[in-house]
Amino acid sequence: MPFKAILNSLIASLISCLFAVGFKYLGIYLIVLSYFSSLPIFISAFYFGSAGIFLTSICSIFIITSITSFYVGILFFITNILPVTLIIFEKAKNKLSYLNFISKITLINSVFFIIFSFTYKDKIKNITQSITDHLNQNLNSNIIIDQSILDLAPSIMIFSWNIVLIVNLMLSRTILIKFFNKSTNFSDKLIDLKLQKWMITLFIIFLIPASLINNENGVLFRSLTLIYSIPVTIQGLGVMHVFFKNKKISDFFIYTFYSVIFLVPIALPIITAIGVLESVYNFRDLKFKKVNRNID
Repeated sequence: MPFKAILNSLIASLISCLFAVGFKYLGIYLIVLSYFSSLPIFISAFYFGSAGIFLTSICSIFIITSITSFYVGILFFITNILPVTLIIFEKAKNKLSYLNFISKITLINSVFFIIFSFTYKDKIKNITQSITDHLNQNLNSNIIIDQSILDLAPSIMIFSWNIVLIVNLMLSRTILIKFFNKSTNFSDKLIDLKLQKWMITLFIIFLIPASLINNENGVLFRSLTLIYSIPVTIQGLGVMHVFFKNKKISDFFIYTFYSVIFLVPIALPIITAIGVLESVYNFRDLKFKKVNRNID
């Protein structure tokens, strides 16, 4: 591995660690940077391949463990490095795509969630309660959080981090193409995401008991439904995007629509439902099929 590649991998690990825990030493206002802690690792994986990700991972874990603790280092590995290693495996098989990354990271995180839910059930409850107490203490207020939300806290964290990983993946590709003139050779676009049947099937399997069971037994199903709703909702947004483009609606109104739906609670479930129905009716292909029928 050339010296320049080694140096750049070390720099990537330092930046990743700074993003991850910099707010602890440099000020709470840097906490937003923690959402981009996986970005340098994605870039290193795309640019230098397995050697780059290996060196960056080793250095990152060493730094994080040294300045925090062993358990934080493990958490950093699970949340930042493990997902990026999927890119290396897919790159080796020439199967780089948003579909493969999103479906596999969703499956892996759901398995982790199930394992942790049964293995550390009491500890998870203690952590969520500690978070509530910490908020009350720092905000000098008595925040009352509904128990149903506290029950979903672990899955909400996974849900949020999955979105963060997808955003970092998109940013890393943009940076490599625009500033390093390096293509990442993805076989698809995020807006054209076409989920596998098993993804939709699992989502429906979790959704049904999540809707019918209201007691503690339904928490697991509601949590898994939330985790699997990410790829399904992305597919629904893809359907809406193609629809708007076919209607020649301007990009300004399209992205305004995207902004508004996150502010309207009922909007996202509708988009998710469209994502499910897309797997049955192929809405994005309707115009193409209609053109073919006219030609025939």
